[in-house]
Amino acid sequence: MDLGLSISYTPTHPGNFSLPDPMAMIRPLGLILLCSLGLVSCVGSAPPRRPLMSPLSEARTFGYSERTVARDEIEVTYLGRARFVSLIRNDRRRDTAIARKQAEELALWRGAQVALARKAKAFQVLNRRSNVDVEIRDHHYGYGFPPPYRHRNYRYRRHGFFGGHAYYPYGPSLQAAYAQAKATLTIALLARMRKGALNAKAVDARLRQKYAKPGP
Repeated sequence: MDLGLSISYTPTHPGNFSLPDPMAMIRPLGLILLCSLGLVSCVGSAPPRRPLMSPLSEARTFGYSERTVARDEIEVTYLGRARFVSLIRNDRRRDTAIARKQAEELALWRGAQVALARKAKAFQVLNRRSNVDVEIRDHHYGYGFPPPYRHRNYRYRRHGFFGGHAYYPYGPSLQAAYAQAKATLTIALLARMRKGALNAKAVDARLRQKYAKPGP
């Protein structure tokens, strides 16, 4: 949970190896303790997690959108949540396949919702497109105490899929892989069932049971 908390300090110059003031080391520890207590007190007031079936315009980083292509034809797009995936290639293929399937099913569910809202008993998928963007990033971590050299605090800012800036001249680093799936379906809205069509009520009931709760 992002508490908007920023802790900063002024480190000693690299050429100056004098021991730090003991009080200067105690003060950050006290601040960390206060922050920990504040974190515990804020756990109960955390905002609820948005459900997977949320409009992209509201959730911003995931969700559905649609547009009308013709009188009885729509295009539904679902952008999945960014998620951690394995750094191992074979395992990552499995993880991205799961992400792709989820995006396709949520786009299908939205298509069923639109069909029911427009009094269509059935719908047919005319075309489908899906892709998964994978990004492997190096995360750099600094040390948890004031070091005897010039040091910039780690800063991470999320923007869109993944964005931000990090700079560490010293400290360990860790690789992590992320994936975000996107699926787009072109759907024909039908007044009655026909070969190859899907029952709107049945699809809505099945996928509502699977995805109605806030997901991972």
